Amino acid sequence: MTLLEVALILSAIIFMYNLQQIKIALKEKGHAVEMLSGWMRDLRQFKAMIRSETDQKIKVKYQQTLNGLYFSLFGVVLFTAMVIHNRLA
Repeated sequence: MTLLEVALILSAIIFMYNLQQIKIALKEKGHAVEMLSGWMRDLRQFKAMIRSETDQKIKVKYQQTLNGLYFSLFGVVLFTAMVIHNRLA
């Protein structure tokens, strides 16, 4: 297993962790959350929840979780492309 594959696995784990944190935050606020499906709907609800949040500390925490989700998703795509390029070359 190369370092690129390890980075890909770690990015996927961080993505799933951030997605889980979003689902937990939505459930705490009383939204209906399905565990294994509907993650795009959950993401839209989470963004709306960030916009409507009045407490600045909580809003920053939610925004950091969302940024972590985007960053890890970018890592998954980037490292997948790099692994595929490495295998074909």
